[in-house]
Amino acid sequence: MSPRSPREISVLVPPDLAPLYPDDPARIGPYFVLGRLGQGSTGTVYAAVDASSAASADRLVAVKTLRAPELDSPDIYPALAERLRALASVDSPRVVTPLAFDSDANPPWLAMPYLAGERLSHYVTKRGGLGTGKLIALATGLAEGLAALHARGVAHGSLRPSEVLLESHGPHIMECAVPASAARLRGSGATWLGPERYRGGVATPAADVFAWGAVVAFAGTGRLPFGTGEPDEIAERAARGAFNLDGLAKGLQPVVGRALSPDPDERPGLREVTGAVIAVWQAQNADDAPAPGRDELALILEREWHAVEPPARVPEVIRLEGRLSGRRPTRALFLAGTAALALGLVGTGVWGVAQLVGEGPEEELVSEVADEEEAAAEESEPEEDLTMVVRIDPAEQESPETGPWVYTPVVHPVEESGEPITGQGVPSHDEWAGQWEEAGEPGEAVIAPDAEVLCAKFCAAPDHVFIDEDGRGTWELTGQDFIEYLSWGPVVIVEVTFAEAEGEGPREIVSVVERFTN
Repeated sequence: MSPRSPREISVLVPPDLAPLYPDDPARIGPYFVLGRLGQGSTGTVYAAVDASSAASADRLVAVKTLRAPELDSPDIYPALAERLRALASVDSPRVVTPLAFDSDANPPWLAMPYLAGERLSHYVTKRGGLGTGKLIALATGLAEGLAALHARGVAHGSLRPSEVLLESHGPHIMECAVPASAARLRGSGATWLGPERYRGGVATPAADVFAWGAVVAFAGTGRLPFGTGEPDEIAERAARGAFNLDGLAKGLQPVVGRALSPDPDERPGLREVTGAVIAVWQAQNADDAPAPGRDELALILEREWHAVEPPARVPEVIRLEGRLSGRRPTRALFLAGTAALALGLVGTGVWGVAQLVGEGPEEELVSEVADEEEAAAEESEPEEDLTMVVRIDPAEQESPETGPWVYTPVVHPVEESGEPITGQGVPSHDEWAGQWEEAGEPGEAVIAPDAEVLCAKFCAAPDHVFIDEDGRGTWELTGQDFIEYLSWGPVVIVEVTFAEAEGEGPREIVSVVERFTN
C-alpha cells in the first residue's frame, strides 16, 4: 500500500452532509470547508476540517458565517467582537461556544465544536411533551447554560425550542453569537418574547428567564403556553400573564408560572429557578439514601438523554491539494480495509461517497455571445409554473432523508369551484389528503435547507392547527426542518414554490406552505 499523501487526512463526517453551493467558500479562516450543515436567519453553518488536529474524531468542526440584519451597520462590529470574546470564555457544556472567530472578516465567522443531535422543536413535535425526568433534566440544563452566559455579561435574547440541541449528553443552547432584534422576532417568536422584549426592549437576563419558562412549558406539554394566533394576540396574552400550564408537571408549575410573569422584576433569578427544579426532582425521588450532591445529580440527569443518539459519522479521506488555488477538493471514502462499508454506504445514498470537484478558472469563463437560435427556442417555450399545490407522501420517498423528493400536483374540487372549505371539523391526514385529486404527473424536486416553510397541522405541533383565514399554514420552520419531517411524518398537502429552472435535473423548492382546513 502506498503511503498516504501528507495533504490527505482522515475525517469522520456526518452521513447526510449537504454539498456546497457553487458560491460557497472553499476555505474559512484556517478551516477547509466540506459541506453545508444548515442555514438560518443569522448565517450559514458549514462542516469544515481543522487540519491541525491530530485525531480524526476531532478534526470536524462547525464553522458559521454570520449574515443578519443586525449586522448591516458597521458600528455593530466592535460590540460583536466583544460578545464573541465573552462567549469564548463561557465554561459550560450546556452552551455551544466559539473555538475561534474573526469578527473583522467579510463576512464574520466563528468555529464551534461539531455536535450532532436533534433540535428540541423537532423532538417535541414528533413525540409530544417530555416525561418528567427528561423535562427536569432539560429545565436544569437550560438554566445552567443561561446562568453561564449571564456570568459573562451575555444575554441570549432569542432562546427558542429550535435553538436547543438535544444529544446524548443533554441540551445545548445554540445561536448565541447574534441576538435577534425584537423586530425580527415578533413575527415567528412572539411566544418566547417577554412583553418588554416584544415592545422593543433589549435582551436581558430577565427576558431570558421568560424564554426559559416558555420553552420548558412547551417541552412539558407539547403546546404553546400562550396559545396560537397572530403575534399581536399572543403578545397580548403574554402581557396579561394569560398562560396555560395544564399538563405540565405539577411541581414545576409554580416556578414556570413565575418565570412567565409580565413584570421582569417578578421573575425568579436562575439560581432560584435551578433550586426549585432540583427540589421537584428530589421530592419525586425521595428514598432512604442521602440526597446526591450537585455533580452526582448532574450525572443522574444526564442519563435521561443517553437514548438520544445521533447517526454514526462516516470515515472519509479528504484531499487538501488545490485548496489554496481555489479548487474544491476531491473526496474519497476511507474504506478502512473493507469493501462492505463502501457498498453499504452506496446503498443508502450517503453524500460522502460522492466527489466534489471544483471548476478551474478556465472552466468558469462564461461566453458573452449567446446562440441566437437557442435563445429564440427558449423564449418560445411556455414558462413552467413556479407555484403549485402538491401532495408529498413520506412513504413514497426512496430517500426521505436525502432526496430528491417525489411530489404529485393536486387540486381540490371544492376549492377550485370557489367554495370555502370550512366547518367540517379537523380531519385526519388521510381524510384531508384523500380530498385532493391528482392534477398532473409526479415529479422530483430538491428542497433548499434554507427554504421558507409554514406548517398548518402535520409538520407542526400535532395537537394544534396553525392556519390563517385562507387555510394556509402559519407555523414557521426551515427547509431543513421539513426535510427531517419527511423522514417520519404523514402525507401532507403543500403549496410549493420552485426556483427558476437552471439546467436539467430536479427542480429546487424554495418555499413550502402547508394547506389545511377546520
